[in-house]
Amino acid sequence: MSLALPQPEALARASLLAVALLLLSACGPSPEEQRAAAEAAAQAREAKVAPTLALYREAKAKGDAALALASATVVMTDAPGGAAAAEVEANLESLREEAAAQAETKRLQGLWAYLSTLIDGEVTAQRSASMRNLKPEGSEEAVMAPPTVQLVLRNDPRWGQSTYLVIEDGVFDCGSPCAFQLRFDGGDPQRFAGEASSTGTHPALFINDDKRFIAALKDTKRLEVLPANGKGQALVFEVGGYDPERYRTGR
Repeated sequence: MSLALPQPEALARASLLAVALLLLSACGPSPEEQRAAAEAAAQAREAKVAPTLALYREAKAKGDAALALASATVVMTDAPGGAAAAEVEANLESLREEAAAQAETKRLQGLWAYLSTLIDGEVTAQRSASMRNLKPEGSEEAVMAPPTVQLVLRNDPRWGQSTYLVIEDGVFDCGSPCAFQLRFDGGDPQRFAGEASSTGTHPALFINDDKRFIAALKDTKRLEVLPANGKGQALVFEVGGYDPERYRTGR
């Protein structure tokens, strides 16, 4: 069996192709050109994130950690490894902590509602601050679910200042005579005398000595309320977002 040898024309074409490939490889960018292209691309990325970097700096100066953190994330994603990314990365961990703390403060503040209500015949409006007790997850279906209770601070031009609990759902008995054990941030329980009344639609339990109560509230994050006899479930209020000025103005 004989083998066919390549024809001269095929050999010529193969040689031309090899020469062309060598020429193409020789015409590629030089190392200097490659470095210049890389630098140009890096400068373009830095220019692209410059407005975001400016927003980051502004937000950081104003103490808006959430916006600064969001801006830093964009900078590091769009221009990794550059000067802008290095600047924002240096403060990333502290920004995360600060943003989390600010978010928690905002959450606590949002638990309170402030209201100013005009009263017929009165020059001064009624001011109030209120919030509901903490309901553990799944408590709605639980047999021992705590009652739904609203804590209200009220300053009325006719009756003065009052502090009371409105029992919106469930049962909370302050005993007879009505009295409470109040624990501010896990401190020793403090006894407060009380008085049972009604809002007209729901039972209301007034906490006497409202001045002492509100003074303690200013520096408290967690308030626990129990009947004076200590029986039953404690009502837990996350009161850390209380703002005395907003209570004073009703807004």
